[in-house]
Amino acid sequence: MEKIIDIEERIPTLRERRKKRTNQRFTILLAIFGIILLALLYFQSSLSHIGEIKVTGGQLKKAEYYTKHSKIRVGDSLWAFKPKKIEETLQKKDWVESVSVERNWLNTVTIKVKEYDKKAFIKNGGQYNLVLQNGVIYSLDEIPHDLNLPILVGFQEDALLLKMIKQLDKVDQELKTLISQVNAIPTKSNPYAVRLFMNDGFEVRATITTLAEKLRYYPSIISQVKKGEKGVIDLEVGSFYRSYSSEYGKPTSREEIDDQTTGQ
Repeated sequence: MEKIIDIEERIPTLRERRKKRTNQRFTILLAIFGIILLALLYFQSSLSHIGEIKVTGGQLKKAEYYTKHSKIRVGDSLWAFKPKKIEETLQKKDWVESVSVERNWLNTVTIKVKEYDKKAFIKNGGQYNLVLQNGVIYSLDEIPHDLNLPILVGFQEDALLLKMIKQLDKVDQELKTLISQVNAIPTKSNPYAVRLFMNDGFEVRATITTLAEKLRYYPSIISQVKKGEKGVIDLEVGSFYRSYSSEYGKPTSREEIDDQTTGQ
Protein backbone atom coordinates (compact mmCIF):
# COMPACT_ATOMS: atom_id res chain seq x y z
CA MET A 1 0.00 0.00 0.00
CA GLU A 2 1.42 3.37 -1.10
CA LYS A 3 2.22 5.96 1.49
CA ILE A 4 -0.05 9.00 1.25
CA ILE A 5 1.90 12.26 1.74
CA ASP A 6 -0.07 14.84 3.59
CA ILE A 7 -0.32 18.26 1.87
CA GLU A 8 0.95 19.93 5.03
CA GLU A 9 4.17 17.92 4.78
CA ARG A 10 4.72 19.22 1.22
CA ILE A 11 4.18 22.89 2.02
CA PRO A 12 7.76 23.54 3.31
CA THR A 13 9.20 21.99 0.13
CA LEU A 14 6.96 24.09 -2.12
CA ARG A 15 7.85 27.21 -0.19
CA GLU A 16 11.55 26.46 -0.59
CA ARG A 17 11.20 26.05 -4.34
CA ARG A 18 9.28 29.28 -4.66
CA LYS A 19 11.92 31.08 -2.64
CA LYS A 20 14.68 29.75 -4.89
CA ARG A 21 12.83 30.83 -8.02
CA THR A 22 12.22 34.26 -6.52
CA ASN A 23 15.90 34.60 -5.64
CA GLN A 24 16.93 33.54 -9.15
CA ARG A 25 14.64 36.10 -10.74
CA PHE A 26 15.90 38.80 -8.42
CA THR A 27 19.51 37.90 -9.22
CA ILE A 28 18.81 38.05 -12.97
CA LEU A 29 17.05 41.42 -12.67
CA LEU A 30 19.88 42.74 -10.51
CA ALA A 31 22.45 41.58 -13.08
CA ILE A 32 20.53 43.22 -15.94
CA PHE A 33 20.21 46.44 -13.95
CA GLY A 34 23.94 46.31 -13.15
CA ILE A 35 24.85 45.83 -16.82
CA ILE A 36 22.64 48.75 -17.85
CA LEU A 37 24.12 50.92 -15.12
CA LEU A 38 27.69 50.01 -16.15
CA ALA A 39 26.84 50.71 -19.81
CA LEU A 40 25.44 54.12 -18.90
CA LEU A 41 28.50 54.92 -16.82
CA TYR A 42 30.81 53.71 -19.64
CA PHE A 43 29.17 55.85 -22.33
CA GLN A 44 29.30 58.87 -20.01
CA SER A 45 32.99 58.32 -19.26
CA SER A 46 36.06 59.25 -21.33
CA LEU A 47 36.69 55.54 -22.03
CA SER A 48 33.88 55.54 -24.61
CA HIS A 49 35.58 58.34 -26.56
CA ILE A 50 38.63 58.11 -28.79
CA GLY A 51 41.70 58.85 -26.72
CA GLU A 52 44.36 58.20 -29.35
CA ILE A 53 44.57 57.59 -33.11
CA LYS A 54 47.58 55.59 -34.30
CA VAL A 55 48.62 55.37 -37.95
CA THR A 56 51.09 52.70 -39.05
CA GLY A 57 52.62 51.86 -42.43
CA GLY A 58 52.35 55.28 -44.08
CA GLN A 59 55.50 56.66 -45.72
CA LEU A 60 54.36 58.66 -48.72
CA LYS A 61 51.96 60.64 -46.55
CA LYS A 62 52.32 61.62 -42.92
CA ALA A 63 50.13 60.15 -40.17
CA GLU A 64 48.29 63.47 -39.92
CA TYR A 65 47.12 63.13 -43.52
CA TYR A 66 45.49 59.74 -42.95
CA THR A 67 43.97 60.90 -39.66
CA LYS A 68 42.48 63.98 -41.31
CA HIS A 69 40.97 62.01 -44.22
CA SER A 70 39.59 59.31 -41.92
CA LYS A 71 37.32 62.07 -40.53
CA ILE A 72 37.61 60.77 -36.96
CA ARG A 73 39.05 62.88 -34.18
CA VAL A 74 40.30 62.41 -30.64
CA GLY A 75 37.29 62.96 -28.39
CA ASP A 76 34.76 61.49 -30.84
CA SER A 77 32.66 58.55 -29.74
CA LEU A 78 34.55 55.28 -30.10
CA TRP A 79 31.40 53.65 -31.50
CA ALA A 80 30.06 56.39 -33.77
CA PHE A 81 32.09 55.43 -36.87
CA LYS A 82 32.17 52.44 -39.20
CA PRO A 83 35.68 51.05 -39.80
CA LYS A 84 34.66 49.67 -43.20
CA LYS A 85 33.63 53.11 -44.43
CA ILE A 86 36.96 54.65 -43.40
CA GLU A 87 38.85 51.80 -45.09
CA GLU A 88 36.92 52.34 -48.33
CA THR A 89 37.56 56.11 -48.21
CA LEU A 90 41.33 55.81 -47.74
CA GLN A 91 41.71 52.99 -50.28
CA LYS A 92 40.43 55.33 -52.98
CA LYS A 93 43.83 57.05 -52.88
CA ASP A 94 45.73 55.65 -55.87
CA TRP A 95 48.94 55.12 -53.89
CA VAL A 96 47.18 53.08 -51.16
CA GLU A 97 47.03 49.31 -51.62
CA SER A 98 45.05 48.38 -48.49
CA VAL A 99 43.79 49.81 -45.18
CA SER A 100 42.47 48.28 -41.97
CA VAL A 101 40.87 50.23 -39.12
CA GLU A 102 40.66 48.66 -35.65
CA ARG A 103 39.33 49.67 -32.25
CA ASN A 104 41.87 48.74 -29.60
CA TRP A 105 41.72 48.55 -25.80
CA LEU A 106 40.98 50.85 -24.06
CA ASN A 107 40.04 53.74 -26.33
CA THR A 108 42.57 53.69 -29.17
CA VAL A 109 41.86 53.53 -32.90
CA THR A 110 44.60 52.09 -35.15
CA ILE A 111 44.71 52.81 -38.88
CA LYS A 112 47.01 50.35 -40.66
CA VAL A 113 48.01 51.59 -44.11
CA LYS A 114 49.80 49.58 -46.79
CA GLU A 115 51.04 51.77 -49.61
CA TYR A 116 52.18 50.46 -52.98
CA ASP A 117 55.91 49.78 -53.07
CA LYS A 118 58.22 52.40 -54.54
CA LYS A 119 59.85 50.95 -57.67
CA ALA A 120 61.64 53.79 -59.44
CA PHE A 121 62.01 57.51 -59.96
CA ILE A 122 60.82 59.06 -63.21
CA LYS A 123 62.55 62.16 -64.52
CA ASN A 124 60.66 64.82 -66.43
CA GLY A 125 62.84 67.82 -67.08
CA GLY A 126 64.37 68.68 -63.72
CA GLN A 127 61.54 67.10 -61.74
CA TYR A 128 61.82 63.68 -60.11
CA ASN A 129 58.68 61.76 -59.14
CA LEU A 130 58.12 58.29 -57.75
CA VAL A 131 56.77 55.39 -59.75
CA LEU A 132 54.82 52.94 -57.61
CA GLN A 133 54.25 49.23 -58.03
CA ASN A 134 50.85 49.77 -59.69
CA GLY A 135 52.35 52.18 -62.25
CA VAL A 136 51.03 55.33 -60.56
CA ILE A 137 53.32 58.36 -60.72
CA TYR A 138 53.41 59.95 -57.29
CA SER A 139 54.38 63.63 -57.35
CA LEU A 140 57.10 64.73 -54.97
CA ASP A 141 57.23 68.22 -53.50
CA GLU A 142 61.01 68.35 -53.65
CA ILE A 143 63.91 66.54 -55.29
CA PRO A 144 64.82 63.52 -53.10
CA HIS A 145 68.23 63.62 -51.46
CA ASP A 146 68.79 59.88 -51.85
CA LEU A 147 68.13 58.56 -55.36
CA ASN A 148 68.42 54.92 -54.32
CA LEU A 149 66.03 53.62 -57.00
CA PRO A 150 66.45 53.34 -60.79
CA ILE A 151 65.71 56.60 -62.63
CA LEU A 152 63.41 56.23 -65.64
CA VAL A 153 63.77 58.68 -68.53
CA GLY A 154 61.65 59.03 -71.67
CA PHE A 155 58.71 56.86 -70.64
CA GLN A 156 55.83 58.88 -72.09
CA GLU A 157 53.19 56.17 -72.37
CA ASP A 158 51.53 54.73 -69.26
CA ALA A 159 51.36 51.23 -70.76
CA LEU A 160 55.10 51.25 -71.50
CA LEU A 161 55.86 52.52 -68.01
CA LEU A 162 53.76 49.80 -66.39
CA LYS A 163 55.53 47.10 -68.44
CA MET A 164 58.87 48.49 -67.27
CA ILE A 165 57.78 48.49 -63.61
CA LYS A 166 56.58 44.89 -63.87
CA GLN A 167 59.95 43.85 -65.28
CA LEU A 168 61.87 45.70 -62.56
CA ASP A 169 59.71 43.93 -59.99
CA LYS A 170 61.04 40.60 -61.30
CA VAL A 171 64.70 41.61 -61.15
CA ASP A 172 66.72 40.30 -58.21
CA GLN A 173 67.14 43.01 -55.56
CA GLU A 174 70.95 42.82 -55.54
CA LEU A 175 71.03 43.26 -59.30
CA LYS A 176 68.42 46.03 -59.17
CA THR A 177 70.69 48.13 -56.94
CA LEU A 178 73.20 48.20 -59.82
CA ILE A 179 70.73 49.95 -62.14
CA SER A 180 71.29 53.72 -62.06
CA GLN A 181 69.13 54.89 -64.98
CA VAL A 182 66.85 53.43 -67.65
CA ASN A 183 66.23 55.36 -70.86
CA ALA A 184 63.36 54.46 -73.16
CA ILE A 185 64.67 54.49 -76.76
CA PRO A 186 61.79 53.09 -78.82
CA THR A 187 62.27 52.50 -82.54
CA LYS A 188 59.93 51.36 -85.31
CA SER A 189 61.48 47.91 -85.23
CA ASN A 190 61.54 47.70 -81.42
CA PRO A 191 59.10 49.96 -79.51
CA TYR A 192 60.28 48.37 -76.23
CA ALA A 193 63.98 49.17 -76.59
CA VAL A 194 65.72 50.54 -73.49
CA ARG A 195 69.22 51.57 -72.47
CA LEU A 196 70.36 50.95 -68.89
CA PHE A 197 73.25 52.76 -67.24
CA MET A 198 74.69 50.67 -64.44
CA ASN A 199 76.34 51.91 -61.26
CA ASP A 200 79.43 49.82 -61.99
CA GLY A 201 80.07 51.71 -65.25
CA PHE A 202 78.54 49.44 -67.89
CA GLU A 203 75.74 50.19 -70.33
CA VAL A 204 73.08 47.60 -71.14
CA ARG A 205 70.82 47.58 -74.17
CA ALA A 206 67.75 45.45 -73.88
CA THR A 207 64.06 44.99 -74.61
CA ILE A 208 61.52 45.66 -71.86
CA THR A 209 59.56 42.46 -72.44
CA THR A 210 62.62 40.24 -71.77
CA LEU A 211 64.58 42.54 -69.47
CA ALA A 212 64.27 40.59 -66.19
CA GLU A 213 65.08 37.29 -67.85
CA LYS A 214 68.12 38.60 -69.76
CA LEU A 215 69.57 40.58 -66.83
CA ARG A 216 70.14 37.34 -64.98
CA TYR A 217 73.20 36.83 -67.21
CA TYR A 218 74.66 40.26 -66.42
CA PRO A 219 76.97 39.17 -63.54
CA SER A 220 78.33 36.30 -65.63
CA ILE A 221 78.99 38.56 -68.63
CA ILE A 222 80.83 41.32 -66.74
CA SER A 223 82.95 38.72 -64.92
CA GLN A 224 84.48 37.84 -68.30
CA VAL A 225 85.35 41.45 -69.19
CA LYS A 226 88.98 42.49 -68.96
CA LYS A 227 89.74 44.16 -65.63
CA GLY A 228 89.41 47.94 -65.79
CA GLU A 229 87.54 47.89 -69.09
CA LYS A 230 83.94 49.08 -69.47
CA GLY A 231 81.55 48.83 -72.34
CA VAL A 232 78.15 47.99 -73.78
CA ILE A 233 76.32 44.75 -73.11
CA ASP A 234 73.68 44.11 -75.77
CA LEU A 235 70.87 41.83 -74.60
CA GLU A 236 68.30 42.70 -77.25
CA VAL A 237 68.97 39.63 -79.38
CA GLY A 238 71.22 37.08 -77.73
CA SER A 239 73.98 38.66 -75.65
CA PHE A 240 77.30 40.18 -76.63
CA TYR A 241 79.77 42.76 -75.35
CA ARG A 242 81.58 45.70 -76.97
CA SER A 243 84.01 48.02 -75.20
CA TYR A 244 83.25 51.74 -75.09
CA SER A 245 86.32 52.42 -77.22
CA SER A 246 85.03 50.25 -80.06
CA GLU A 247 81.43 51.49 -79.63
CA TYR A 248 81.92 55.23 -79.08
CA GLY A 249 85.58 55.98 -79.61
CA LYS A 250 86.68 56.41 -75.98
CA PRO A 251 84.03 58.66 -74.39
CA THR A 252 85.02 59.76 -70.91
CA SER A 253 81.61 60.21 -69.26
CA ARG A 254 77.96 59.19 -69.43
CA GLU A 255 77.12 62.66 -70.79
CA GLU A 256 79.41 62.04 -73.76
CA ILE A 257 77.79 58.65 -74.30
CA ASP A 258 74.35 60.29 -74.17
CA ASP A 259 75.44 62.92 -76.70
CA GLN A 260 76.77 60.30 -79.10
CA THR A 261 73.71 58.07 -78.82
CA THR A 262 71.00 60.76 -79.09
CA GLY A 263 68.52 59.71 -81.71
CA GLN A 264 69.44 56.04 -81.63
